[in-house]
Amino acid sequence: MKKRYPPVAELVPHRPPMILIDEIVDIGEKSLSARVALTERSPFVEEGKLPALVTLEYMAQSIAAFAGAARLAAGQPVRLGLLIACREMELEVDALSVGDELEITVEQVWTDEQLGSFDCLVTRRGEKISRASLSVYQGDLSPEGAG
Repeated sequence: MKKRYPPVAELVPHRPPMILIDEIVDIGEKSLSARVALTERSPFVEEGKLPALVTLEYMAQSIAAFAGAARLAAGQPVRLGLLIACREMELEVDALSVGDELEITVEQVWTDEQLGSFDCLVTRRGEKISRASLSVYQGDLSPEGAG
């Protein structure tokens, strides 16, 4: 029996149409896998094509879902996060097509209360589409919370 996870909208601080990942496939202690099925109505699709660079946002939202799931499991509210760095991004294709199904996997390398680093991979039918190492921030964004 397939394990059911909360809807993405409960895990990330975005609202439609800017929720770009469709569903959570798996959540591990230090990882998350998500799925995206590209349709004509998917954000950023034009003339049946999606620039492969958009997979960077799929990675970032998957990290947000991982963090949101951890916070909900701890009885805490989901917090806003920011992508602060992208290192070593590799794109194997220029664009993706309507009908493509993508799997996004993010794996936590390290984290503290506010900062984290994740290795991320996007595949299509088991083939690598993009890969990157992302650094993220999650915390209070008000001036009083800085420092």
